[in-house]
Order: sequence, then structure tokens, then C-alpha cells
Amino acid sequence: MEEKLQASKELYAGMTYDFNLKCPVAIASSHGGVDIETLAKEHPRDIVRKPIDPFRSFKPYMGRAMAAEIGLQGILSIQYANVMNSLWRIFEQHDAELVETNPLAIVGDRLIALDAKLNLDDKSLFRQSTLLNNIEPMPPPRSEGVESRRSRAKEMGIPTYMEMEGNIGAIADGAGTGMLTLDLVVDSGGKIGVYCEMGGETTAELMENTMKAVLSVERTHVILINLIGGLNRMDEMARGITNYLKKHPTKVPVVVRMSGTMEEDGRRILGTEGIQAYGNLYEAVERAVHLSR
Repeated sequence: MEEKLQASKELYAGMTYDFNLKCPVAIASSHGGVDIETLAKEHPRDIVRKPIDPFRSFKPYMGRAMAAEIGLQGILSIQYANVMNSLWRIFEQHDAELVETNPLAIVGDRLIALDAKLNLDDKSLFRQSTLLNNIEPMPPPRSEGVESRRSRAKEMGIPTYMEMEGNIGAIADGAGTGMLTLDLVVDSGGKIGVYCEMGGETTAELMENTMKAVLSVERTHVILINLIGGLNRMDEMARGITNYLKKHPTKVPVVVRMSGTMEEDGRRILGTEGIQAYGNLYEAVERAVHLSR
């Protein structure tokens, strides 16, 4: 239980890494309580950003300057600068990708962090054992059904199986292909319900099993398959898709983007089941998102 506080105003303070500038950046705002992404879209002028030279670090005067830019004065300005200094120290010492307090509330003449977030860089966790040992692990909030489907997918040879909240089933033959697919679906306004990655070298049987895993989730309204024929042959992938559909006819539409080795043969095989294979990933994603609605 937490003490209920009456805030006169909510602020934002954070440290993150800007991949465009290739350096850390401090972020301050006079608006708090909402996601910083939403804030950037709705109130871009109310956000103050300060790039940080990692060799010179974040200096106290920078925090005071940012406090002044968001309208703070006096003791509140000093407190805000202290908060920013603390966030930088955490960000730097713990290999963080994001450290933020949101909202940072003004309660009387005090600043109080009502909520906070810390995202660590997974690649640096080996340096953070002291911190991680003090964090009590939380059980994942997943149902028994999800875990059983995940275990079954592993038994069928599917390396990556993830369930989310949407209604699009996404299948990719590699990590890069998969991440690109997920990003484009979100950018197009769609939501992934289940995501399967088959790995760099796959077979018709694995493709068939992956179709089975995705369609075992009832909320799957459309399947989006993104395949690049490097190590994989597109005719084999097409056979896996058509083999599943012959054994398990479904009304769920299947959208395929196919490119690379044996691509023409793969398209011909899919055509026998009435499936159009897109060459353009953007068109395939737009079609899948349209069908999901």
C-alpha cells in the first residue's frame, strides 16, 4: 500500500539513448503521467532534450537549466536537477537503456517520484549481478494454455514462439526478418497475436508445424508469413504451407511474402491453393493488417 498524495502538477524526467545522435540524452517535460512517445506526438514543444557527451558526463548545471526550461524555480528547480543527476548516475552505472520517473509529482514544496522505470541493456547483464540479485523475480502472467502451447511448439522444433494481445499470426524464417515484420505491422496499425520464428535453416515439415502452432491460437484472424530464400528454399516453404492447408482446411486467410531461392517455384506451388505470394513486404503487411480488421 502507498500513501495517497495530492499532486499539484506532474512532470517527466528521464535518461535514454538516442540511436540517431549516437549518444545518451536527458529528457525533461512539464507534462507527466503519460508515455513519453505520446507526449512527443501531442506536446512536442513541451519536451526538452539535452544530448550528453559520455566522456564529459551529465553536469549539475545541465539539470538546473532543464528545470528552468520547463518552468521550475527556486527549491523545486534544485530538486529537479538532483533528480536528473540521480537518473544519470543510475543510467551510467547500470548499463541502462532507459531510466525515467513518470510522473514526478509536485507535492507542496517537494518533488516525489510516483512511478519509475528502469530498462537494462540485456547484453550488459553479466556486469549487473549485484543489482539483479536484489530483484525478486516475478512469475510471468501467462495462463496454463499459453505455456502448454509454447511447450508444444518447442517439441515441434519451433525455436521462437511468443503470444501477444493482437489477432495477426506472424511467421518468419529468421530473427531480422521477424523483427522487421513486427515493426511494420505495428507501424501499419496492426497487432500481433502470436509470433513464430523458424530459424535460419528450415524445412517443409517445420513450416507445416509452425502453421499448426499459429492456428492453435483461436484469436488468429490472419496469418502473415515473411520468407527470404537465402539458406531456405522457397519451394520447400511453399510445400509446407500447402501441405498444412490440404490436411487442415481453414477459413483464416494466409498472406505470404516470398523472395529468394526457388522463388518462382514457390509462387507456383502456392498458386495451386489460391494463395498469392507478394514480392513486396509493405504490400503484404498492409493486406494482412486490412484483413485483421
